[in-house]
Amino acid sequence: MALSLFLAAAYGETRQQTALSYVDLGLQFAGHGDSERAIKEYTIALQFDADCAPAFFHRGQEFEKRGEVASAIEDYGHAVKLRPSLSLAWYNRGNLRFRNGDYDGALSDFDKAIEYDPRYAFSYNNRGIVKVANGDLDGALTDFTTALKLDPRYPEAYMNRGLLRFQQGLKAEAEKDFAHSIAVKPSLRATIQTRLSQASLK
Repeated sequence: MALSLFLAAAYGETRQQTALSYVDLGLQFAGHGDSERAIKEYTIALQFDADCAPAFFHRGQEFEKRGEVASAIEDYGHAVKLRPSLSLAWYNRGNLRFRNGDYDGALSDFDKAIEYDPRYAFSYNNRGIVKVANGDLDGALTDFTTALKLDPRYPEAYMNRGLLRFQQGLKAEAEKDFAHSIAVKPSLRATIQTRLSQASLK
């Protein structure tokens, strides 16, 4: 009986190791830009271990690169169900849900991303964007500011906070944020000007 349990455990461990080997192979193909082959390797990994969270996560990344949003969202969902601490899977799914207009789903995902990795500035910035869309301007301002505390050279967070401050009538503060943003990333000047022009037409 003990030997049977040992063999069963060893068999399970071998399948998990084999799955991770296919994940590693998929990462190599992904690194060379061969998304289709990478997806095939991740899929084979899941045939060996249906609970392989890394395979779901990385396959989700490849689906996202290819614009296959529904498949990416599904794979990220499997990844976080199997391993909730995968903060980047929550973050990635939040971005996709936001693009799909699912603001509540995106907000929930960014909340989870921050819960598991409270020092990832991008999650605060993107949650702030969702809060702006939901009309929670105070919450958005807090998130943009937190993102900048974590990363004082985050140009998009400066831009987003500046646009929000401009919307709130805090033009002097907004100009300071725009100046910081452009100093770090000059290409954002055109984006800021476009967004301000759009705001003035409303």
